[in-house]
Amino acid sequence: MRSKFVLLAVMAVLLAPAAALAQQTGAIAGRVVDSSGLALPGVTVEATSPSLPTPRVAVTGANGDYRMAALQPGTYTISFTLSGMQAVTRTAQVQLQQDTTVNVALSVGGVSETVTVTATTTYVDTSTATIKSGVSAAQIAALPVGQEYRDLIRLIPGVQFTADQVRGPSAGGSGQDNVYQFDGVNVTLPLFGTLSAEPSSHDIAQVTTVKGGARAIDFDRSGGFTIDSVSKSGTSRFSGELSYKFQTPKMAADLNNQTLSQYEQDQKWLTGNIGGPLLPGKAFFYGSYYRPEFSRENRANVYGALPKFERVRDEYFGKITLNPTSDLLFNVSYRDSRRQDTSNLFGATSTSTTGTGEEAEQRITTAEGSWILGRGLATFKYTRFANETLSRPDNISAVSPSEAIGTMLNIAAIETMGQVSLPTPIATNPAFNTFLQPFITKYGYVSPTTGQLVGGATFGYASQFNDQDFYRDNIQVAYNVTLGSTVTHELHVGYQRYKDSEELLRSSNGWGNITLQGGRVSQGGVPVFYTARYQRQTAGLPAIVSDYESQSIEFNDMIRWGNWTFNLGVIASNDTLFGQGLREDSSTLSGYVSAPGNRYNMYELPFSKMIQPRLSVVRSFNGTDTIYASFARYNPAASSLPRAASWDRNLVGQFIDAHFDATGRLFAAVPVGSSSGKLFVEDMTPRRTDEYLIGTSMAVSNNWSARIYGRYRHSTNFWEDTNNTARVAFNPPAGVPRELYIPDLTARLAQIGSGSSYVIAELDGAYTKYYEATVESDYRTGNFFLRGSYTWSHYFGNTDQDNTTVGNDAAIFIGSSNLADGAGRQIWDNKDGDLRGDRRHMLKAYGYYSLPWEATFGGYFIAQSGHPWEAWDYRPYAALIGTNTSDLIRYAEPAGSRVTKAHYQVDLNYTQNFRLPGRANFQITADLFNVTNNQTGYNPQPSVNTSTFGVARNLFPPRRLTIAAKFQF
Repeated sequence: MRSKFVLLAVMAVLLAPAAALAQQTGAIAGRVVDSSGLALPGVTVEATSPSLPTPRVAVTGANGDYRMAALQPGTYTISFTLSGMQAVTRTAQVQLQQDTTVNVALSVGGVSETVTVTATTTYVDTSTATIKSGVSAAQIAALPVGQEYRDLIRLIPGVQFTADQVRGPSAGGSGQDNVYQFDGVNVTLPLFGTLSAEPSSHDIAQVTTVKGGARAIDFDRSGGFTIDSVSKSGTSRFSGELSYKFQTPKMAADLNNQTLSQYEQDQKWLTGNIGGPLLPGKAFFYGSYYRPEFSRENRANVYGALPKFERVRDEYFGKITLNPTSDLLFNVSYRDSRRQDTSNLFGATSTSTTGTGEEAEQRITTAEGSWILGRGLATFKYTRFANETLSRPDNISAVSPSEAIGTMLNIAAIETMGQVSLPTPIATNPAFNTFLQPFITKYGYVSPTTGQLVGGATFGYASQFNDQDFYRDNIQVAYNVTLGSTVTHELHVGYQRYKDSEELLRSSNGWGNITLQGGRVSQGGVPVFYTARYQRQTAGLPAIVSDYESQSIEFNDMIRWGNWTFNLGVIASNDTLFGQGLREDSSTLSGYVSAPGNRYNMYELPFSKMIQPRLSVVRSFNGTDTIYASFARYNPAASSLPRAASWDRNLVGQFIDAHFDATGRLFAAVPVGSSSGKLFVEDMTPRRTDEYLIGTSMAVSNNWSARIYGRYRHSTNFWEDTNNTARVAFNPPAGVPRELYIPDLTARLAQIGSGSSYVIAELDGAYTKYYEATVESDYRTGNFFLRGSYTWSHYFGNTDQDNTTVGNDAAIFIGSSNLADGAGRQIWDNKDGDLRGDRRHMLKAYGYYSLPWEATFGGYFIAQSGHPWEAWDYRPYAALIGTNTSDLIRYAEPAGSRVTKAHYQVDLNYTQNFRLPGRANFQITADLFNVTNNQTGYNPQPSVNTSTFGVARNLFPPRRLTIAAKFQF
């Protein structure tokens, strides 16, 4: 498959004159009129910028309109000239994937006119109903934001503020419905829909977000929001920066719940970059280096001192911008980030040898180009994303497990055999206590209350290696052309193809997890004294490979007719899921035969089932302000099913329980039942989100713009793995068919020879709804910027992807979660109500002021409602679940019956510049987060059968201060 993508990339370069698509660029557009307001055709418009090696030239059409697309983001000087007319010069700021409007009026003769006020993007866009917002490099530098890409998400108007480190915020969908693009590369974690940890913000020049009203441009299928950034580029002069930022443990407040905070550690960030002309007037270069270092010393638990925690990352980035002619523009970049963690995780009652670490490497590659062909624009883009991770024990066991009867477990050195659970004595079992006491004497810890050695601990070596690699190859080509004069059509057609992959290999360290049984249980009538649970590696099956392949075609026609603009577009997609472990065979009952290690077509969604119309109308009722409406359908692409339903799941790394007698002799090795391959219900409808939008935007003044809009999203056709008998055995409500999802499932599995009693099904009546009303305001002058928003929203339904397990801040299976797994977990079991991502009220504001003494003062404020939650209790479902006493997502009351406390937070930034000779500058920056130290609790314990029911398990981060010093030239 990779060779196909390379071939497609080469074809894209060769066919660029016939293909185009949105890139990491922006545009300048407008209208030129004379002093009486009549259109002026034939005006020469020239744009120059330090960001663009070669000037760009355009000529106004019959109606005085002009448009210069595919411009590198940055500051431009635009000149307007026409024989016999006064020459006019303007400045403009080009924002990523947005239009900057520059309208001018030319007078007859006279002295040329230069206006120094810079035109910028505003909330008023006469061409589209898309809800876009952008943040420039200058704004990012003056605001209190962190070092990572995810820190910039909090700047999106109307999107909730979250302290989660993996899961994204909810914005009309779940926290796994968003799409994250970094420098135009989709870095959303393949198959899981979360943002991977590595992208940082030090190279980001601009950020643009699409929250709703998407057009059929750039293949937007997000069920939430889409965020994209453009990296810094070289310019026509050499420039660079060297910075050092730090935070010590004393610069962060303690957590109110007395637990150890991730901020109570030494943190250092070293950054350097340089850029400039490579070939004057033709090519620029930019390169950077980034090294964050985190460490924590003097850690301790009940066993005493623990090893020092260290996290070190080295990130390199290089970019070349090539502009051989004014009509051709190319960008090529490569980013490589390598991180290593040592002694990362320890339990409160674990020995110092049980630590784990992690190695991670992330590579981001992009190559894109554009060719202006008269009134047409051709572009192409090839990207590759690789995220390779390895979690491993700090200490490696020299033992390899064996299922050969008679194999001996080295009891005398059991701490080197794997990770051992040390239980506590049982008052009613003196024989077990006698067996246990030598281990407590050797491996126990001193109780702080009794002063005696006790159990209830973990010792030995961490139990597992987790080698998990993700890849995405993507190619996009398209073509844009403008036709007509009085009525114009801006036509866009594009094609995209990509492949998401996961390669997963898990194995045990030694014997894995060892339990001291002491004869309490038996296997085949023989008392078990030691049980080791380890993962067997099946010969010829080194890893599970899961693929998701997609291709899309899009068409959009933007029709301009006077003060009206219509967008008529459609995206058609075709997705195919590939698992491992079967081979297609149409002659069989199931359509498959068992074939361990073989890649097979698991399920395909044809173009005909994923037609996504995009329709909008914009009316500029006074030539400046607008009213607009939009309808858009989205088929989100994120799905974990290529692995979750894969037939080899139970073969690659299958768990084995090895049972040993009192001497440590192996007498039985028993496979442990685990999740296995699942069949799909035939002819399912893919998940979809229908969005309706209506709003208005206003230019209140030259410096102030605002918009008000309402949005409604309805998501249906959710897929999940569920019991084939769920609609028969678990008391569904009226309207749900009382029948098996796959009537002959038993026969199909028998024909294959294995498989799960669960199936992948479209859940009957599954839905979410989202209502939103938002007002946004943007005010800016030469030395002041302020952006604010207020959002009322209601997010409810019966399918909550953000609330399917105990620890939701994780990359959780999409389509194979705990939802609909057995009795009490079906969508009719109290699941209908307010969802976890609901934030009924949200007020957000941020901005900065440039002070007269070469300094800026910036701030960020957020106030939002708490999140819904509900009590979990297995007892209302006891008649259906038998001996199972797990409360996990078994709601005892309607979803969202309770709400956590509201949260507010103030963050501040102060930046002081010290001008040095020439163009050099020395800068000191201080960021103070959570000024009032408002550590609001969230994620309460929902299980009523625990002593901590209702107690918040997490807190918003405490007050903390970071200081940075920068030298710029």
